[in-house]
Amino acid sequence: MKLINLFIVSCLLFSAFVSEVRGSNIEKRVAISRQVLLERMVSHSAIPPFLLSQAQCVAAMRNVKAGFIFGGEGSTGMVSCRVNGVWSAPSFLNTGGVSFGLLIGGQVVDNVLLFMTPYSRQMLNRNSLQLGGDLSFAVGPIGDGVGVMLEPLSHVLVYSSGTGLYAGLSLNGTVMTHGENRNQKLYGNFFSADQILSTPGNLAPPSVQPFLEVLNHYAGHGSSH
Repeated sequence: MKLINLFIVSCLLFSAFVSEVRGSNIEKRVAISRQVLLERMVSHSAIPPFLLSQAQCVAAMRNVKAGFIFGGEGSTGMVSCRVNGVWSAPSFLNTGGVSFGLLIGGQVVDNVLLFMTPYSRQMLNRNSLQLGGDLSFAVGPIGDGVGVMLEPLSHVLVYSSGTGLYAGLSLNGTVMTHGENRNQKLYGNFFSADQILSTPGNLAPPSVQPFLEVLNHYAGHGSSH
């Protein structure tokens, strides 16, 4: 009986979390992405500047996971890429899915992802991509060191922080998709994710500028690649 009650509570919590994420308006989703990036950069484990300067794209996402017996997730996030040395208009990102297995509790995980290679940048032109499948990823280093990563071992570097209890949490196999509905609402029906990420950020609508301001503050113009 207790197991059934826990299962029901887990279902209700997950539904509430996902409904909140999916029901968020554009301004709220921009604010969350901005907060995720800002909190990472002001933390004791900030992303090293030399890595940010080489990143071809930067994504900031908040993932909500909940489950007991089954697991599921919802997310909100944005990604921006370099266009001739400046950051592009951001595209909305989503992750989602259901996994089966022994999953206990819930967790909110903030992720900042650095897309370090030309191939990883190209993959963002697709409607969806899978971490660990289409793109190799690794936990990003921290510290004040300087260096050159001409040939990174992984296409994507991931910086994660989370709260809550979640057994079996893993980014491996996570599928990321562009938020087409919100992109169309913000930019118009004729703009694909590829076109959005190829447009300089100063031409993007005012509603997404708070995210770009934080990105520009900490990442600057960096390499033009």
